[in-house]
Amino acid sequence: MKALHVKYLWIAAAALVVSLALAACQDDDGGDTPVTLWRYDFVTYMGYSGGTATFQYLGRGDSTAITLHATGLDEPTKIKPGQRVLLYYTIASTASDGSRNVEARYYTYSNVATDTLRLNTRPVADYAMHPLRLRSMWRSGGYINLRCEVEYTGKARQLYLMADRATLDHDTIDCYLVHDLMQAGDTTYFWRNCYGSFYVGRALERPACRALKVHVADAVRPSVTSYTFAK
Repeated sequence: MKALHVKYLWIAAAALVVSLALAACQDDDGGDTPVTLWRYDFVTYMGYSGGTATFQYLGRGDSTAITLHATGLDEPTKIKPGQRVLLYYTIASTASDGSRNVEARYYTYSNVATDTLRLNTRPVADYAMHPLRLRSMWRSGGYINLRCEVEYTGKARQLYLMADRATLDHDTIDCYLVHDLMQAGDTTYFWRNCYGSFYVGRALERPACRALKVHVADAVRPSVTSYTFAK
């Protein structure tokens, strides 16, 4: 019974903390404190001028591209126009042309694999597909994006998207998420977040193409070995 009594004390304490937290969210007049909505999106860096960095955002599928004019950032020196990055920002206003003025906190590229769709130069089976923990994969315009976890080794690895050239003229092009630990598989330490954004626009533009089928070795759902993205 003593253990049960302690359990209920913990429940009561948790309820008190929640009620205090809710009370703290209200101002003196009883209204809600304004909440700033921050976003974390894949964007394409377009350039920097007059203290403003310009990015292009693409929503899922074939959404219209949106230009973001970002203040709050120093001029980037380690990324180039056309490079994909993750941007942490909030929308300040929307212009009549659909572009958005945003306040940006930071951008990251160090854990983002970016590349153009490659073609195999040897049999597909010869390429490594070490497992990763896939969290999500989606298409935005001409890009296939992913959020996942990979095993950290402290050494170089390869992570890119490759199309099987034998399927280029098919209605469905087979693509493979190549993940090669490069013989560091025996020195893995822990799982870390990793992101990828791969340009596949030229494949989608092929006359016969109707979809891309991405094959992946997923440690979370090993029975699901591929995802299909319609054109």
